[in-house]
Amino acid sequence: MLKKGSLSLFFLLAAPLAVSAQTAGPVGEGLEAVGTQAGLGSADLPVIVGNIIYVFLSLLGIVLLGILLYAGWRWMTAKGDAKQVDEAKTWIRNGVIGLVIILSAFAITRFVMDALAGATSGGGGIGGGRFGGSSGFPSSSGSLGGGIIETHLPSRDATGVPRNTRIVITFKEPIRISSFIAGYNDNGTPADLSDDIATSTTVGLNSDAVKIYVNGQRDRALTSAEARVRFTPDRQTFVIMPVAYLGSPTTDTDYTAELLSGGSGIRREDGSPAFSGAFSSGYIWNFQVSTVVDTTPPQVRSVIPSAGGSYAPNIVVQVNFNEAVDPTSAAGMVTAGSGFTNIRVASTPAGGATTFPNGEFRISNQYRTVEFTTDLACGTNSCGRTVYCLPTDTSIEVTVQAPTMSDTPPLAFLSGFGYNGIVDMVGNALDGNGDGITQGSPDDGVDGNDNYVWAFGTNGPPVLTAPSILSTTPNERDIASRSNIALDLNPEAVFDSVLQSSTVNSETIGIRTNEPVAMADTFWWTLSQENLTAAGTPAGSGDIASQARVTIDHRIFSAATSTDPTAIAPIYQPVFLSGVQNVLQNCFNPSGSDICDANSTNPNCCDGDPRSAACTAPTPASP
Repeated sequence: MLKKGSLSLFFLLAAPLAVSAQTAGPVGEGLEAVGTQAGLGSADLPVIVGNIIYVFLSLLGIVLLGILLYAGWRWMTAKGDAKQVDEAKTWIRNGVIGLVIILSAFAITRFVMDALAGATSGGGGIGGGRFGGSSGFPSSSGSLGGGIIETHLPSRDATGVPRNTRIVITFKEPIRISSFIAGYNDNGTPADLSDDIATSTTVGLNSDAVKIYVNGQRDRALTSAEARVRFTPDRQTFVIMPVAYLGSPTTDTDYTAELLSGGSGIRREDGSPAFSGAFSSGYIWNFQVSTVVDTTPPQVRSVIPSAGGSYAPNIVVQVNFNEAVDPTSAAGMVTAGSGFTNIRVASTPAGGATTFPNGEFRISNQYRTVEFTTDLACGTNSCGRTVYCLPTDTSIEVTVQAPTMSDTPPLAFLSGFGYNGIVDMVGNALDGNGDGITQGSPDDGVDGNDNYVWAFGTNGPPVLTAPSILSTTPNERDIASRSNIALDLNPEAVFDSVLQSSTVNSETIGIRTNEPVAMADTFWWTLSQENLTAAGTPAGSGDIASQARVTIDHRIFSAATSTDPTAIAPIYQPVFLSGVQNVLQNCFNPSGSDICDANSTNPNCCDGDPRSAACTAPTPASP
């Protein structure tokens, strides 16, 4: 049995100079826009203001010099006149006092401008010292990837977010529903939803634990009456739905979202705080809401398996959308042939009756991919994990259901039970036929047909071909490639088969670093997957996907520095563990890839070399 392994792409950044704080992000962009509109140019507004103050202080210095010259002239021309000498002394004394004031003002101004530059870069002033030139990284962000948060939308520092967006957060384990819904009563059984005491009023946001507000207006965060909340049955994903549009129809608006820590903040299902240890400060992120309202319906981009083919029964059913979809409309369970119906998997053997296999629909890939896996165990993969199969020797038909339309298309109708079809993150109904018009489902008796339907067959025993990595960016075998890289480069790995998207997560893929322990709550990462054709191009409608590209988005790397000989070079180590599986549910064997010896019995691939022991992780620098 293969032990848990990892592929480590070990690289460091060796930029020649430290990175200085810059005005970046939504706040900085807003300040820059103010400066431009005021006719001050396109430079950062803190720099403009600082320059104006420095010029003013310089003029005061010139005035001071004039005063001292005048006092000296008065003293030298006094000719024994005691009164004139005293006046000269008074001018000099006052000039010295003025000099002290000017120098103090200069120091205070420099301090304030440096702090403002750090704030507009999203900085919390963490880092620096012997660890390169890093500084100003925002804290309360490490829970994404390294902590309890798997992903969320809008993403960190997202721009162009529509005004009718919803805020969605997915955790790695179940969360107390009352953390997000004010007054929610789970009747003392948080894992059992059937006995929950819910009323029409228990849908409002718990604004004591979750705060969403325009930057600088925390005291005006969305209240329980201004936002409703829905959640997926596994209690891991929560969808916050503002009652009114966010932002402004004329100006882009910067927002902050906070998930608070502590006993009154976000809690795990056992009641303990969700944020603990290095991440005990909670989680905060920013995004920018545009002036646009999204009225574009979602469409199916590609599916696995392809229509018309015949496949091994352990294939996972996968639906990929062209945009994020609301997880409450796309995730659920089928038990005893009933339950979740927004996506239906029907099995019809030759000459037999149609049945609906039991199983689970899971959403992943930043809410763009939905997968169905049955509960019918049919074997064990090379990592010792159970493999599940669709009914074999049968025809499988999959229907992605369009919802009932509301009175204001393209919005779908939202009942007290939720949506009865797939909608996007703003509630637009599925456009299953791809004509750009929402028509609803024929099940509702409408003329149009926006259901997306395809069929394939299953036959034979399970096939357990393991996935393999074809290439990485940067190339871990090329020292030049993995040094001097851009601070915002996103590491990538291309696999030789389509991956089971739900296994591409921060538990199986991540980035290790030697950054100081004090910076742990500043470093975050999140993952995305894109299916590719054999030619390496993105798979679209009608294309046969045969590869997958995994991308790790992250906080920008710390820059190395050659100006300080005592500085510690920052190291970043992308890691892919054997928990990654392909759509045949077999696990990735890191040393069985093209990068390492495919015949090696060693479970780990470390910088292109197979090893029996786990790859050595970089040791964090001292705080």
